[in-house]
Amino acid sequence: MKIKDLMKKNPLVVNPSEDLAAVSKKMVDKGKDVVVVMDEGVVRGLVTAEDIFFAMKSYVLGKNMFEEMPMEVRDMKVAELMRKPSAMEFMQACGLTGANMCIVLGEDDKAADAIRVMAIGGVDHILVVGDEGIAGTLSEADLIKALA
Repeated sequence: MKIKDLMKKNPLVVNPSEDLAAVSKKMVDKGKDVVVVMDEGVVRGLVTAEDIFFAMKSYVLGKNMFEEMPMEVRDMKVAELMRKPSAMEFMQACGLTGANMCIVLGEDDKAADAIRVMAIGGVDHILVVGDEGIAGTLSEADLIKALA
């Protein structure tokens, strides 16, 4: 089974300087659970709904109401939330640097390749590229649906 048969097409692309409130709204409006963070044509990483929820949860724990969340959290930039250390460690382990991230697979790669990369890299989403550039995203949930 190929990745292109399982992936979500037309990913939402955001800038690392966008705040979480704006990105969250875009995600909800477009029905997306992951965004591709791109700066000046270079992919910087992925941010998932789970990442955003973790940021909110980290602050809200101990608070009685979500509305008490300060503007500092709402105004947090996407770049601050990206899982840079784990992605960087994975890239270094694969001998890659810069934009040649090995958490990127091709749409003609196999689902087994995606599972292997997710397991080794400790990631739950992969950016999928094709002949025209970014083709989509693939998540653990997408792979699980393939089993049904």
